[in-house]
Amino acid sequence: MPAKEATMIELTEEQRRALDLQTEQPPIIVDPRNRQEYLLIRREVYEKVRGILKPFGRGWDSPEDDDLIRETKSCNSSKLA
Repeated sequence: MPAKEATMIELTEEQRRALDLQTEQPPIIVDPRNRQEYLLIRREVYEKVRGILKPFGRGWDSPEDDDLIRETKSCNSSKLA
């Protein structure tokens, strides 16, 4: 199955100003629909981490991995409740 091309999302001026004021690194972005949290990292950092993981046979570009991460996070959250 071919890799899905990433969609570019441009920040609004308001989002860019908020990002400039952000002290948390990497900044945490929250989807208001489902409260899902994302970490915003620069492309160079992503590429570096991806390169580090590649020799271990672990890519950071698999939707299956994303689902597994969400499941693991969900299981860990329910254990804490």
